[in-house]
Amino acid sequence: MPFALRRATFFGLLFVVWAAPAPAQDIFAAPFMGLKFGGGTSIVDLEIAAERRAFTLGASLIVLSNGIIGYEADFGYVPRYFERDESLPLIKPGNYVLDLSGGVIVALPASVTRGGLRPYVVGSVGLINAQAADFLEVFLIRRTVPGYKLGVGAQGLLSNSLGVRLDLRHIRSFTGDDGSLARVGRRISYSRLTIGLLFRL
Repeated sequence: MPFALRRATFFGLLFVVWAAPAPAQDIFAAPFMGLKFGGGTSIVDLEIAAERRAFTLGASLIVLSNGIIGYEADFGYVPRYFERDESLPLIKPGNYVLDLSGGVIVALPASVTRGGLRPYVVGSVGLINAQAADFLEVFLIRRTVPGYKLGVGAQGLLSNSLGVRLDLRHIRSFTGDDGSLARVGRRISYSRLTIGLLFRL
């Protein structure tokens, strides 16, 4: 094939790809609240509180088309992660764990659900940050580690711009402890069950 013809073909295909309409995508904001449960950590946990149930809240920003693939940025916050409700507290108020991640959603197509709840699975990677201190400030925790989230859920609109989102996911650090002092306290995990409002932007 002559060079000029190859070049014309290339630019023709490039124009077709550029000019082809992109699938319609909706952008949603989903503030949520719910329950954190089933935690575990190798970070200093004086009150052995990581496994207890606790309140959690956060928000997600979702880009989702009528197809199966979408994207999500997700932020979660667990206040009092290192506290138990006991008469002799060891940890100062204000301790918390938060997570921030971005990932991919695979959802049932809108053509299948026909306006109902759209089930989905989600996977994302990001950072987990833990902050805590005991009253004597012997143990000052300031830890940020890479982590991932895996989850399932369902979301759907109740009107043109307002809906609901149900979500269950597990959050865990990539890092763990290898027995050396330099890598102690780098493991953290928990799960959360949340319900949130869904706003089409």
